[in-house]
Amino acid sequence: MTDAYRRLLDRLGPLVSVAGLLVVFVQAVMQGLPQAVITAPGVAAGVLAEATLTLAGGAMLTGFAWVVLLRLTVRPTMRRSCLFGIFLLTQLDRYRPGNVLQYVSRQAALAPFGVTIGDAITVAMAEALCLLTAVGLLVGTAAALGRLDWSISFRIASEFSLAVSGLAGGALLVLLVMQRSVVARLLASRRAFVRMLFAVGLDVATFVAMGLALDALIGVVAPAVERDLLSLSAVAAAAWLAGFVVPGAPAGLGVREVVLSVLLAPAIGGDAAAITIGLRLAGVLADVLAAVAGRLMVLLAHPKPSVGVDRR
Repeated sequence: MTDAYRRLLDRLGPLVSVAGLLVVFVQAVMQGLPQAVITAPGVAAGVLAEATLTLAGGAMLTGFAWVVLLRLTVRPTMRRSCLFGIFLLTQLDRYRPGNVLQYVSRQAALAPFGVTIGDAITVAMAEALCLLTAVGLLVGTAAALGRLDWSISFRIASEFSLAVSGLAGGALLVLLVMQRSVVARLLASRRAFVRMLFAVGLDVATFVAMGLALDALIGVVAPAVERDLLSLSAVAAAAWLAGFVVPGAPAGLGVREVVLSVLLAPAIGGDAAAITIGLRLAGVLADVLAAVAGRLMVLLAHPKPSVGVDRR
């Protein structure tokens, strides 16, 4: 592999993100501001704040799930609030090129407390497995109940989501099974298996929070459009998955916006681009709020490195 080709791979994610954002912004500019934003900007700002708080709550649910998975692997001698704070604080690293630096930052923060690189990789794989399972559950349930409009875009998105969730989830499961210590812990205790399912439930709730935020934004821009929470949550999960599988795309920027606007366009029309931009803006603000809260938690916990960790 030549150096030029390697550099191209390193820049592929950011290039795709920039291209996707340009497409969505051009669509939004050509359509113009939604009428509701022009006539009632205060109401629109209030809904954006509501969506931001909802997504911040979803970020915290994801953090709870990560803490649960981490404590299935090791028991660091630090408060759970500090672990939770580390997760929230490092989530901002998703927006840096590479889309993996949040995992590096978490391991660097946990290394003084005895969490090895192997432990961090195991937790990252378990986290991805739970998120993929949550996507598959939401999209599969919505499809089985007939809540998705089976147009070509929805059909492609749903089948893509189920296929990727199944294949990637199966691969991650195999990798976890190869780590016999992890499997031994899960099989030795029913409580550990229940905690794994609990983490999946928290991730499902995270996508439901995305659906709630999306519902609030649609309610302002296109209040006459019929919608339900399950289908919107499934659409949000499918868009999240698209950004997740694109290598190097910072926090799925651009990719999720394009997918979401395509999925919403048949029902909403040209205002779908404005809604996706609003959802991304709310998501960025939510991550900033969560990072501030995480920083405060870490400072208040006063963590001190210990000799080791209690391995289960």
